[in-house]
This record gives sequence, structure tokens and C-alpha cells, in this order.
Amino acid sequence: MLSKHALLPALQQRITRRIKAIADRDARFGSNRVRVTSYMENIGWPELFGFDMNRFLTDADFSIEMQLREKIFWADNSDDDSVIDLNVLATTGMYYDMTLFGQRIHHTPDGVPVFDPHPLVEAPDPGLIKPFDFYTTGDMPVLIGLYRRMCDLSVREYGGLLRVIFPHFHRGPLDVCVQMRGFDNFIADTFERPDTVHAFLDLFSEARLRFARDRQHFLGEPALPATTFVADDWVNIPFISPRIFHEFVVPVYRRIAANEGAVTGFHTCGNFERVINELLAVFPDIHRIEISGWNDVLRLDEVVSPQVGFDLSIINTLVLAGSEEDQRQVLEKMALVSSHRRVQLCAQAMVKMVSYDDTISRMNRFIALAREIFASASPA
Repeated sequence: MLSKHALLPALQQRITRRIKAIADRDARFGSNRVRVTSYMENIGWPELFGFDMNRFLTDADFSIEMQLREKIFWADNSDDDSVIDLNVLATTGMYYDMTLFGQRIHHTPDGVPVFDPHPLVEAPDPGLIKPFDFYTTGDMPVLIGLYRRMCDLSVREYGGLLRVIFPHFHRGPLDVCVQMRGFDNFIADTFERPDTVHAFLDLFSEARLRFARDRQHFLGEPALPATTFVADDWVNIPFISPRIFHEFVVPVYRRIAANEGAVTGFHTCGNFERVINELLAVFPDIHRIEISGWNDVLRLDEVVSPQVGFDLSIINTLVLAGSEEDQRQVLEKMALVSSHRRVQLCAQAMVKMVSYDDTISRMNRFIALAREIFASASPA
């Protein structure tokens, strides 16, 4: 195993090698080719490297070391087109933003987040959500301390070459509301107390803006980012209906766009075929849309303007456990779309099946198959 002091030069070497590998593929398949990326699901790393996720989320030195090791591992073992860089993220977990509203979250050693019941489960009262303090509420003291120590370590031990990223609040209001109120309660609320649902969603959208301004001040940045992003996994039909999306989600999305500026990216892991054009209408600055594997790409291709690029994701069970015949069927549909639309592909969320060697081998075989199939189509 590489010593900690050898990690930075080793990573720099991998970055150079990855840049060359991508350039070679561009020369072979064309610069407009469909790029194929993948990534390890975050809960995969603790088992692979044998660490406790709680240490990763609190120990700055350890977090940097493991992020560098993860990047080196990925560069050495994946045949994908993902960019390898010198960025490291200060993080207390994927859902830190919900702790701004009193949500308590713990992590198992292998990284699974465990949510305590929020008081909103029992009482649908927006008054239970108190205004947060950027420096003292929820995970923020730990996150800010972690970030500051990581910045100091970047200068002292890595020559200032590592760029430490402080997270944004990109989670959508729907995600926050459903998580803390509970799904069944939320659905009932949309019928029984719609004004309360609107109040919750507006509260969470205003919190996004407050956080963005506080983050700007904390980091000493001259202005808010020019664009923003929304991640709302509960935009997922039929878990919510098109009526709920139209009546409750669209108004709060308009509010986010008015507050934060151009929304250029949107993520949901779910199916949004029946609302995608309404989504693109409320966020007209989205020119590439992430599409999960739970959607029918050909159906979306029929109804979405060809000027909108598709960033397509493949469900990990298809990559790791699907037959080649099943994989080809899905990839050939995507290749057909790529002949007249800008397309990129991501094999989502790698996890251990039998072993990590087996997982990486299956992933790389899938990537090779995808390149073979896309090479037969003419990129847009």
C-alpha cells in the first residue's frame, strides 16, 4: 500500500494517464463520442478499504487520505471516462442539509445513514422548524471544522494543490419535506392540509437561499453562483402523482429559480416521464437532463426537444447482474437516441456483488460493450 506521503504524486501521475486515455479514445471514436462513466457507491469504499465511515466524516486528515486513495484506486481499475482531479470534499454525509431543520442522522460503520424520527412525523406544524444558524445548527459545526482543517492540511502537507470543496445545499424541498414528515403523512397532507404543504416547501426553498448566502459569506466569495442545481428524488411517478407535481412542486421550483437564478441541472433517481416537459418548462435553462434507468429513454426521446441532451444512467443491477442480451437491448435504445441527440452514459453506483474484483470486472466489461454499441451510432 502506498504511504500517505506518496499519495499526491501517485494521483498526479494517474491524472496525466487518465487525460491521455480519454484523448486516445477521442481520437479513436471521435470527440463527439458518447462518454461512459461510472463510480463507486459511497458505501462501497468503507468495506473495500476497511475503515469506519464515521471516522471519514469527522477526521480531516483521514478523510483527505482516503479520498486520494479512492481516486487512485478508480484510476487504476476503471476503464471509464470519468475525470480524475485534485478536488476533495468536506462532508459529514450526503444528507447533512437536513440537519439544518432538526433532523438527526447517524451512520453505520459501513456508511448507511440512519434517520431518527423527526417531530414533524407527529405534528404537521411549520413552527417546529426553527431558523437555522449556519455556524451552529445540526452538522454545521462539525462540517465547518472539518473544512477548515482540510484547507490547512492541503497547504501544510500537500503544497496547497488540493482544492477543498465546501458542499452546496442542492437538495430539493420535496426531498426534505417527505423525509421529515414521512411519505404517508405527506401524501395525506396534500389532500387534507394543502396550505401546510405549500408552507413547508416554501420554508425549505427559502432555507436553500439563506444557506447559499451564508455559504458565500463564509467562503468570502464575491457573489452567489451564477447557476444552481436541484436534487429531488421524490419526483418519482407514481410515488407522487402528476397532480402533486403540478400543484405543489412546480410553484416551489419557480420560487427557487426566482431566488437562486438559472437552474441548469436537475437530479432524480426516479421516473419522471409524465412530468418532464413541465419540469423543463419551469427550469428552461436546463440543456442537459439527468435520466435514471427507471425511465423509458425512447418514450422520453419522443416528447423532449432534441436540443436537450440526455445524461443517461444505468441501474447497477443491470451492469453487475444482467445478461449481455439484456444489456445490449438497453444500450441499443440509447445508441439510437445518440444518433440525433447529445447523450452521455453513467453506469451507476457500483457495489460489491461477489467480490470487488468481480464488480470491477463486470463494470469494465459493460463499459467495453457500451463503447462497442455506441461506436456503431453516429453521435449528434
